Amino acid sequence: MEKGSIFHLSDSIYSFPLSINEIEIRFKVKKDDDITKVELVYNDKYKFHEFVKYKELQKSFSDEVFDYYVERIKLTDTRFAYVFRLTLKDGQTYYYSEEGISKDYDITKGFYNFFQVSTINEIDIVKVNKKIENRVFYQIFVDRFNKDSEASNPRINIKWGEKVNSKTIAGGNLKGIINKIDYLKNLGVDALYLTPIFKSPSNHKYDTVDYFKVSKDFGANEDLRTLIEEVHKNNMIILLDGVFNHISNLSFFFKDVVKKGKASNYFDWFYIDGDKPSKNPLNYKTFAYCFDLPKLNLNNPEVQKYILKVGRHYAKDYKIDGFRLDVSDEIPHYFWIEFKKEMLKINEDFVLIGENWHNAGSYLNCGFEFDSIMNYSFLKATLDFVAFKKINATEYKNRLVFLLMRYKTNVNFNLLNLLSSHDVDRFLSQCNKNEDKFLIGYAILFMYIGVPCVYYGDEIGIDGGYDPLNRACFIWDESNWNFKIFSVIKKLIEIRKKEKINELEIDIQEKNNLFILKRFNDKKSVELIVNLSEENVQLDINKDILVSNNFINNTLKNEGFVLFKEETHYEK
Repeated sequence: MEKGSIFHLSDSIYSFPLSINEIEIRFKVKKDDDITKVELVYNDKYKFHEFVKYKELQKSFSDEVFDYYVERIKLTDTRFAYVFRLTLKDGQTYYYSEEGISKDYDITKGFYNFFQVSTINEIDIVKVNKKIENRVFYQIFVDRFNKDSEASNPRINIKWGEKVNSKTIAGGNLKGIINKIDYLKNLGVDALYLTPIFKSPSNHKYDTVDYFKVSKDFGANEDLRTLIEEVHKNNMIILLDGVFNHISNLSFFFKDVVKKGKASNYFDWFYIDGDKPSKNPLNYKTFAYCFDLPKLNLNNPEVQKYILKVGRHYAKDYKIDGFRLDVSDEIPHYFWIEFKKEMLKINEDFVLIGENWHNAGSYLNCGFEFDSIMNYSFLKATLDFVAFKKINATEYKNRLVFLLMRYKTNVNFNLLNLLSSHDVDRFLSQCNKNEDKFLIGYAILFMYIGVPCVYYGDEIGIDGGYDPLNRACFIWDESNWNFKIFSVIKKLIEIRKKEKINELEIDIQEKNNLFILKRFNDKKSVELIVNLSEENVQLDINKDILVSNNFINNTLKNEGFVLFKEETHYEK
């Protein structure tokens, strides 16, 4: 037994409530250690010293380094106490409590060192956001999705469909999106995430000049109101991009500071080292090193008050359903706690999705800030397995298990999973235009725990490398669509919704070089098998096949997948 690898911590990702009367306990040990049995020794907190109960825990997941024992327990009294009893191959037993490993354990003195759930307070439970749980998102880069034919924009500088560059204004606008609501419904998506739409000099609009005005490139404020109304009429939701980390250097606030220096009422709205902002040398904080994107000082109560006003305006007056929050991990936790409180006053299931590329546990696992993040860690693992073939099925399984154990279970159900976005190469290009690998990635995306997001145009086979090539105009001429890709993605969306995949439990396995992802409950299992083994594999599947690619006569070819359903109870 490797004592240093054994780990549990109460009131953390290893012990947390799922609901007002159910908790999840996780226990981590070295993979394939000589521990043959892990038992939970438990009782109600105020009865523990009198007697205890025993429950054997099941090994639920394994990654490259650790085995994870996971158990869910229904409680009658939500004040709960527990320790662990470990049995080794040689029959010896040990206990694990807040004091660590011990050979014996005195339950009569357990109140000194047992693990505990002191009580479950409903307000502390991280919840699955029902607003997004079973939805499929669609990200729209507004300038490139669709141009309303009646719109007039003198800034347009290319014909629709021509190759774009960083200065391109193609003319996509809000009316163009309104005109394609039926297309989006037919595809099956029911949640829209729009890149920024507010007044800005650029095509991407991440350099906000005025948060309260829709960019003339995209229309007018009334067009936004109409779009939101149409989205809601069609049982869809819409999230706007909240760019609150920085602002344009052309904004009123920054221009006033440039003009007046420290005499400006807005000098402390920014981080300036000197009496006035200077581009050369750059003496103020910015997004990255972009002189035209000065960073807002959200430690300043006046700036907080202003951004809260912006949020309330669109949540209350326009009735948007949420924000995707740009560069969210560079903004104080305190502000996001206040921001969420204000949004929930207006809409109790308002959605907040942070742009955090890395471990966002501090933003997610307490439930006081975001519901979700853009799950770039899932994307990177999938790129390594599917697109680049840097890792095999076992290593991919390990990576996904590691990610599952990063967050509380209810957080995992909220995560926004993606394969392409405006900030990375399109997935089809990452796959070197290999359609079969591309479809494997999307099959995994739609089966994985969390909320899938399709980047506009992926569904018809648009490719493109890094910015600006990943922001090409949507192709509305159907003769240029890849209908193989379109039909499979549409079918995957249909299956996800019909089977309510994101309400099912998850199991991730590798067997004979095949990657296997199962979603299940006590009535059915939906199983995905992926073959990237370089060999064709014979399978015996006599079940309801939902969708497949490169699967013929029970032969799963290399770079193929099969997704099938079984109406039976599945246990790990």
